[in-house]
Amino acid sequence: MKTFCLIEPEKVEEMVEGAVARAFARFSGEKPGEKDDRLLTTNEACRMLRVTRQTLHRWKTEGIIPHVRIGSSIRYKESDVMKFIEDK
Repeated sequence: MKTFCLIEPEKVEEMVEGAVARAFARFSGEKPGEKDDRLLTTNEACRMLRVTRQTLHRWKTEGIIPHVRIGSSIRYKESDVMKFIEDK
């Protein structure tokens, strides 16, 4: 018997981005368990900061919050996001 589940496109994108970030971390030599250097997707960073994607994009463009580009993807270091929250 086959089971089907429906997943929203945004959730699929988030899952793929997360898998790519984890693979990149593995190949770039990041040590397992280094929580501070975990790379966050845009959606994850938005949730942590409680802002919209547009606000985060503006902050990134204005240099308010640092980001990392991996190919065509943008990631945010968890430690940078946490520091931004603490300094806010």
